[in-house]
Amino acid sequence: MNRRLTMILFLFAQASLLSASDKTKATDLLEQANAKSNLRELPSFEMKASVKIENKGQQLEGSYMLLWNGPNQWREELSLPGYTEVQVGGKGVVATERNLDFTPLRISQLRNVLRYGRGLLPSPNEKVKGIERRLVNGVKIDCVEIAGYGNFIREVCVNPSSGVVVRPAPFADRDLMPIGAKMFPRYLSQVDHGQTLAEVNVTELKVADSFPASAFDPPAGAVSKPGCTLPVTGRLVKKANPEYPPQERMARHEGAVTIYAVIGEDGALHGLQIISGANPALNQAALDAVKYWRYEPYTCNGVPVEVESEINVNFSLAR
Repeated sequence: MNRRLTMILFLFAQASLLSASDKTKATDLLEQANAKSNLRELPSFEMKASVKIENKGQQLEGSYMLLWNGPNQWREELSLPGYTEVQVGGKGVVATERNLDFTPLRISQLRNVLRYGRGLLPSPNEKVKGIERRLVNGVKIDCVEIAGYGNFIREVCVNPSSGVVVRPAPFADRDLMPIGAKMFPRYLSQVDHGQTLAEVNVTELKVADSFPASAFDPPAGAVSKPGCTLPVTGRLVKKANPEYPPQERMARHEGAVTIYAVIGEDGALHGLQIISGANPALNQAALDAVKYWRYEPYTCNGVPVEVESEINVNFSLAR
């Protein structure tokens, strides 16, 4: 074996070794963060919060409550002007009652704000790809890259000294407080170009004795469907790209369209609605394409379930 080939093989072996070491470090960091930041590992707790969302330049104020007896017994309530929702989880079933048949964009963003500490560990269809150290606001954090279907990449960032999750932009969380062995922010928000779109101020968070079963009775009129707190992500198996309307291209109109969709147990998309649009022509072009998309269904314990989703379609002209 010549010297050059020997050196290449040596370097490859060293890179593989470093990669394996990084993956081990990343996995350990994720497990540490999950142990420190995931409230839903607690047997029972209660959270109450005041919430705000931006709506056409105005701030709408409301309330949020979560009672937790474990993944098979929980109750979540959200109330804002023009929107109310109650969800009650049981073993493999989620009952939902709300006043709209879709989730507005700001409500979806508020839900994402409240997801602090959840989904930290890779799901069965994800893999840890690497780890990178960064400096954010003068604090060193480690960000773990996790890859899913279709090369979809997400990141989980952790303060290695404290073990708590640090969410980068667009989230802004602060004022950590203890609850049992966990840490959770008193204030959580999503910010875009300096504007706060959704925020949560936790007013009460405490470990509790097990709540009585009656606390988890679904409200009258609630619709029960198979579900769980954290479904295994399905993958996009068929995608149709939107056609840029000729008149919009000629006029050099661009924009982003966000579509509410329910990914069904069959993987098809249902209940499509524009929740943030560009203009009528681009909105329709996005709908015309997305209605042909198909997913491998999301699952809970191997059972296909419906999930709500937001699909973003961008119309951009090459410059």
